[in-house]
Amino acid sequence: MIVTILVTILVLGVLIFVHELGHFAAAKSVGIDVPRFSIGLGPKMVGFRRGGTEYVLSWIPLGGYVRMAGMADEEVTSTLEGGGDPVETAGRRPGPGPGDFDGKPLWARVFAISAGVIMNWLFAVVAFAAIAMGRGVFEPRIAEVAPGSPAAEAGLRSEDLILRVDGTAVHDPAQVTMRIERRPGESIDIVVEREGERLTFVATPETVEQYSDLTGESRTVGRIGISIGADGGRAGPIAALGRGWSDAAYWGGAVVQFLADLVTGRSSAREVGGPILIGEISGRAARAGFWELLSFMAIISINLAVFNLLPIPVLDGGHLLFLGIEAVRGRALSVQARVRFTTVGMVFVLALMVWAVGNDVLRVLLR
Repeated sequence: MIVTILVTILVLGVLIFVHELGHFAAAKSVGIDVPRFSIGLGPKMVGFRRGGTEYVLSWIPLGGYVRMAGMADEEVTSTLEGGGDPVETAGRRPGPGPGDFDGKPLWARVFAISAGVIMNWLFAVVAFAAIAMGRGVFEPRIAEVAPGSPAAEAGLRSEDLILRVDGTAVHDPAQVTMRIERRPGESIDIVVEREGERLTFVATPETVEQYSDLTGESRTVGRIGISIGADGGRAGPIAALGRGWSDAAYWGGAVVQFLADLVTGRSSAREVGGPILIGEISGRAARAGFWELLSFMAIISINLAVFNLLPIPVLDGGHLLFLGIEAVRGRALSVQARVRFTTVGMVFVLALMVWAVGNDVLRVLLR
């Protein structure tokens, strides 16, 4: 339990720090003042001040923020730290000063807002590249095909190297399994390499009920009746970077697909996990070894990047939405309007956090 807690703190702390460091460095590089750099949310636990910035650890370990001077949600975060009414405070605020966010050109503000997501993405690329160099590159090769299975009927054979599943490139056994599982009863294309030739087969995964650790319930998944081995070797630096980028792109697409499935009902909202689930998986990954833990951190980093791009005020995507509106209409929304939207967005995000933690607790109780 102690190891799991420590690993969870490490995973979340590093990824939140990487994200906020991106905002901080980008803001400073374009002359935006940063009054506070916080790991965690809510009131300050400990901290120190240097160079006009207060660096703090806050009590709620579910995120972090870089408070940029003169930014609409600066008033909202000040309120969470014990300040006054954000809309009233925003109404009394004078025009932007030389170090204020709103006083900078549009491109500089877009850069400062986007930098957190960019850093999370780059962290994942570098982590996946390091895995390719250190642990090696795994290629999903079919080890065995069950007689009479959908794979056998489609014409797949042992020793086939799987290249693409359902239109998406796959690089390891986990990716193959994930793509097949989400298409029960639906025909999918599987592209393989066999004796130097690229072949395409069509298989229809059987519908199987499987217990889900995420929801504590059974879920419907697809199976085609293959077991997958893994072969390959360590990649050189250039090939590893290419593999890192492609793996990051794959997992980014998987996260977007999961969000789309939530909207369409293909995935259950019970599958949304919070810090307890992250802690459990972090502990398992740490026990499995360094490379597995690093891979998990890279995947969570991609999740943070995609989540922060959602067009919800208070998230990076919401701020980029405000800037997009400004670019189209030629002037920004009023500070009061942005503060109100940001306050609503913060309530929504907090409610989502409560939902995720509730899922975690329910999952533990149902075991």
